[in-house]
Amino acid sequence: MRRAVLRNSGIALGLILVLTACGSEQSGSSSQQFSYKEMKTMVVDILKSEEGKKAVEEALSTPSGGGGGAGGNGTMSMKMLPQTNEQIRLAVKDTITAPEYQKEIEKIMTDPQFAGDFAKAISSQSKQLHLQLIKDPTYQKSVAQIMKSPEMMKMFLDLTKTPDYRKQTMTVMQETMQNPLFRMEVLALLKTVVQEELQPKVEKKGGGQQSSGGDSSGGDSGGGGDSGGGGQ
Repeated sequence: MRRAVLRNSGIALGLILVLTACGSEQSGSSSQQFSYKEMKTMVVDILKSEEGKKAVEEALSTPSGGGGGAGGNGTMSMKMLPQTNEQIRLAVKDTITAPEYQKEIEKIMTDPQFAGDFAKAISSQSKQLHLQLIKDPTYQKSVAQIMKSPEMMKMFLDLTKTPDYRKQTMTVMQETMQNPLFRMEVLALLKTVVQEELQPKVEKKGGGQQSSGGDSSGGDSGGGGDSGGGGQ
């Protein structure tokens, strides 16, 4: 597979050089020596042209084997696909895990535009991963420990003190109060609270009246006794 890739890459490079030579001959300066910068610019221009792209595609799509069987006539693009994917995967893995690229990766990830595009690209995979992690008891325990940590509590408290958070909270409360069902529940709750607050006061007031009535009746009976003694 590697030999086939190298061979087709050599074919593509050879086509580029041939096209470059043809361009130099057509300009009438075949004896002129091109510098590296000029040659690089010319090759890039050729690769960007429709003719150059077509030539490279034809070179990559040529059969890798000389046999006439159907099994040996597969296109190079189809055979290169698994190897190319594997090479991309290894290259990305090596780049992400390499210590010398850590600072550069952190810098790239802090770019808002890149972070937004990256989040959109992996949104479905990230959502599926979160759904799986939420069902994991170990993950749930770890999240609970993090939420109970003093640092996290302090962060939440600091967040509640910010003007943006308070403004958002007020907006949510106002929108909630506009809900008829919520307003009915609140009114019912307030009615229950008022009834509970008024009930002890009524009982206490009634008990005071009974005590006052008892004192007055006792005084009357005492007065009757005095009057009876005077009669004797």
